[in-house]
Amino acid sequence: MAGIIGTIGMFAEASGCAAELEVAAVPRPASASVGDWFTCFPGFAMLTADRPGRVLPPAGPATSGVCGRLVEGRGVRLRWPDGELTEVLAGAVTGLGRA
Repeated sequence: MAGIIGTIGMFAEASGCAAELEVAAVPRPASASVGDWFTCFPGFAMLTADRPGRVLPPAGPATSGVCGRLVEGRGVRLRWPDGELTEVLAGAVTGLGRA
């Protein structure tokens, strides 16, 4: 299973771009470490995209938050609270290309 990193990588690949994920902004259960949450079964999180500045729709019983952006390039980078970027996927995840 791809976890949130692989899932956002597939999302970016299908969009023809790269993704930056704000580590500290990703909603997660208080009892889950960042490492566990980022690598768990992807059914525990859902990724969506919209234009910057749009109001988030109600998430129902779930938690929602703005936690990343699609950018030029390929792959996935994590943006840490100090602003440092770490490349975690350099390119395509599936090899299927842009949707």
